[in-house]
Amino acid sequence: MLRKLVFALITLCCFAFLLGAWWYNDRPAFLYPPLQFQTVEKKVVVSQLKQADNQLIMLGPDENSQYIWGGAKTGSNAAEQLKSILKDAGWSFHEQEGAGYFFQKGSEKIVITSQMWSRDFVLFKIPSSLDAIFTHTE
Repeated sequence: MLRKLVFALITLCCFAFLLGAWWYNDRPAFLYPPLQFQTVEKKVVVSQLKQADNQLIMLGPDENSQYIWGGAKTGSNAAEQLKSILKDAGWSFHEQEGAGYFFQKGSEKIVITSQMWSRDFVLFKIPSSLDAIFTHTE
């Protein structure tokens, strides 16, 4: 009887360990922190970012349509992709201060901010005036 109980306990612990390891590596969307925008469901954002193949992708506008949100996998050189896209559109990168990337085109200046959304993904808050630039790059 004791032997069966020990076996059941060890089996349960192994199952819990394997389930935890699977969730750690391939977490379901509900385990991610809340999004800064509510126009796209979190599970859709997670799915799109997982399939992005290290590319910066556009996720959608914020509630006020003042910004569009982009995202990429952590470590995917998304900041360099962002700079390249804007350079091709005539914007020059001025500097980076913390999470803010400063760009200039003539007398017009913009700031694009980044945010680590989780250990897996980084999000970019982009002024909606640049929407046309980013929709042509996808």
